Amino acid sequence: MYLRIKRRQFGQLVIASAATNMLVNLVKNKTLAQEARSLVGVRLPASKNQQNPKISLDLENTSPAFTLVSLDLTTGGERLSTEIPASIVDNLTTKIETAKRAFSTESSRITGFTSFTDGTMVMLTVETTQKGNHSKIIFTDNKSKKPKAKKISGFKNGNHTIEGVLGTKNNKIIGIASANNGVPPFYLVMIDPKNGKVTSGDELKLPELPRNLRFSNLALSPDGKFYATILTSDGRTTLVQLDPNKTSLLTGKLLITTVAGLTYNRKYLSNDLLSLTFSPSGQLIALANLNNSPKNSVFAVDIKTGNMTLLSQVNANKIAFIP
Repeated sequence: MYLRIKRRQFGQLVIASAATNMLVNLVKNKTLAQEARSLVGVRLPASKNQQNPKISLDLENTSPAFTLVSLDLTTGGERLSTEIPASIVDNLTTKIETAKRAFSTESSRITGFTSFTDGTMVMLTVETTQKGNHSKIIFTDNKSKKPKAKKISGFKNGNHTIEGVLGTKNNKIIGIASANNGVPPFYLVMIDPKNGKVTSGDELKLPELPRNLRFSNLALSPDGKFYATILTSDGRTTLVQLDPNKTSLLTGKLLITTVAGLTYNRKYLSNDLLSLTFSPSGQLIALANLNNSPKNSVFAVDIKTGNMTLLSQVNANKIAFIP
């Protein structure tokens, strides 16, 4: 059984305030103020030395240390934070698809963050070494500090990576895979939470993705529709939708339909988002960094128009709501 994070652990310091009332007026959604307590962020430690001293720096078989934080939407403050130590994966014998890189600097980055309906938090990371890229999936909670990590395998070729992740209502995992370390082409896959194995998206009729566009930031709305962003050839970040009830007559796969171009201060976004998630009531929330700020910014997104309203700044790389 995967470890779980409970909403009360993150909401114990919630206090009603004037800022909360301002948020309600901004997003025109009275329930979002109550749901704000269930927003969780994740980030890597500032220092690479914040690792478990009992674990060797074997990036292929070790998940990185990271921090889980409960975020205040109105102020960007942290109600609660927990340091999660590095841990060894539980599928050490699994062979992964890698290829040596001529030039490479060791690095670790968070590429996806989502939750299951039971509160399980799911994070994806990619570790890059001279031996190749290593994608991992990590299940954890804030209290036990005992993450369960698995290497991800089954890619089409060596050095493919997972660059986005989404937990569905029935606790299946959809991943966005990249053939070139985070740049196109991308393709959609399913990830088995039991063994980290990548398989095709045929089970959910996932479509083929445009080969020359950046596809990222999968999010699931309460009505069961999938949303994502596409960075178009003209440099605009566009919100798109995949409706499980709409499939192509030719392929039988889900159709990708354009919703709206994302804008802030009446200008189209030229940079992609960092994260996209829905509140339980259906408010779309985005994480982005538009001006090379030291902190990332949280926005409320109007699905109909694509207009983004600034809510706060946070110290997090990815965000997700606890169901």
